[in-house]
Amino acid sequence: MSAPEHPHPPPPPATNPNPPPQPNPTPASAPSTSVPPQPKPKPVELTGFRSALSHTGIPHSVLTWKPKLPSRNWLIFWTIAASITGTYYYDRSECKRIKADTIRQVEDKSREILEGGSLGLNRRVTVYGAKWPGDEDTDRALRYFRKYVKPYLVAAAIDYDLPTSPLQGSITRQIRAKILTQRRQALGLEPPTPQLSLPGVLSPEEYQRRELEGGIVLVGRASLKEYMEGLRRGWMGRVDAWKWEDEIEGKLRDDGVFDEPKLSQPEVAEVPVDTTASDLPVKTSPAPVKPTTGLGFLSRPQPQAVPVSSGQPQQATYQIPEQYHLPPNPLPPHPPILLLPFVNHIGFSQIPHMITSFFTERYRVKEGSEAALALINNSIRPFNPSGSGDLEFDVASEEYYNSDSKKLPEKIEEARKDYYEALKPRIEEARKYELGERELTDEENKSGKVVKLDELKAERKKKELRWMGNAEGWEIVRPESGVAWDERFGEGWLRVFELPKEGE
Repeated sequence: MSAPEHPHPPPPPATNPNPPPQPNPTPASAPSTSVPPQPKPKPVELTGFRSALSHTGIPHSVLTWKPKLPSRNWLIFWTIAASITGTYYYDRSECKRIKADTIRQVEDKSREILEGGSLGLNRRVTVYGAKWPGDEDTDRALRYFRKYVKPYLVAAAIDYDLPTSPLQGSITRQIRAKILTQRRQALGLEPPTPQLSLPGVLSPEEYQRRELEGGIVLVGRASLKEYMEGLRRGWMGRVDAWKWEDEIEGKLRDDGVFDEPKLSQPEVAEVPVDTTASDLPVKTSPAPVKPTTGLGFLSRPQPQAVPVSSGQPQQATYQIPEQYHLPPNPLPPHPPILLLPFVNHIGFSQIPHMITSFFTERYRVKEGSEAALALINNSIRPFNPSGSGDLEFDVASEEYYNSDSKKLPEKIEEARKDYYEALKPRIEEARKYELGERELTDEENKSGKVVKLDELKAERKKKELRWMGNAEGWEIVRPESGVAWDERFGEGWLRVFELPKEGE
């Protein structure tokens, strides 16, 4: 009897779902890649003072550290950084040394007994710094003086005045007005300046003597050009009453910008008018006054009153004789002049010069100290107008005028054109409001401000003073224009403080 067959086959044996990894069989011919463990290197044995320092808690790695040269790039970086730092430190050390040595030389001057005792006055100099062409900072030249010359004048107890020069040509106009006032007062065409009889207030003679004992400081070539042009216009020009602002206002008054539009009128018959000589305008001048004292070198016979007959009540007018317009001969004494070199680097193209000047500050400090010593010690020589003399002073600085300065006339004309195009409708609106032909706008009602014709005239005058002043000044200081000189100045009239020559 056979065994019964199972209806179902037996289940397969159970398998592990995560069998352990089996090592890959390595062929007998493949070399073994296992690396035997390396023994740790023994620490460097410490000897001498390092062995002693190891007991203080300093890490062993610090005691056994050996420096090595940095990489090539780091060597380049540290070399450049050290060179720049050393150059800057040396330059500033030299600046301090030069300044200290110069102050030590002049500080004894401050302890000298003043003439006149306790009411005596120190020397006083006047410093003129013209606006550098192309630079909107009008105080740049005077700051140069305050930085490089002023400390030594203060140490020597010398006072100074710093007239402002807001526009190009301002120095020319200031000098001309000053000389013209002096000439007119000496001729009796203007009353003398009132003087107070108080202690410490100088008389005209004392003021003139103090001015001659002081000096004039001109910072840069532009200041020299403007100053010399002022001397020429003041001494060689006419003595008619003149004021620059009034001259500009007269030009603006007659150009018709604010004239009312003319209305068409019916033609009328012309009536002949008898224009006799008595009806013609006569050039007049204020009545003569007594000449000022202390300026006898300019005194001349006084102009006579010339009565003019007309239909109106008789009124005496005065004409200035032509001989009054001639310059005095000889010219009155003039204070000595200190010519201080000055260069102002502005603009992107001059950045290399700015970097160089930053690390060569000592040369400007030396120039300032030498100029101050010449002024303090009264080292004076005659002005040399011939050849490559004083008229060529600091001529190399004009090479650093930027391109914007040379375009100044074109910029002024462009700004003037744009302004007057915008001014026309403003004039019309202001005139209509004053005549009652329009009401206030919403903007005017909110702001509570209405622009009137007088305000527009004042605004326009202010702009024209700036435009005309800068345009006139540029014609004086531009590189193509030389320094003004007149042979009637005479030899030896001007004097300058003598600076040491190169190499001394």
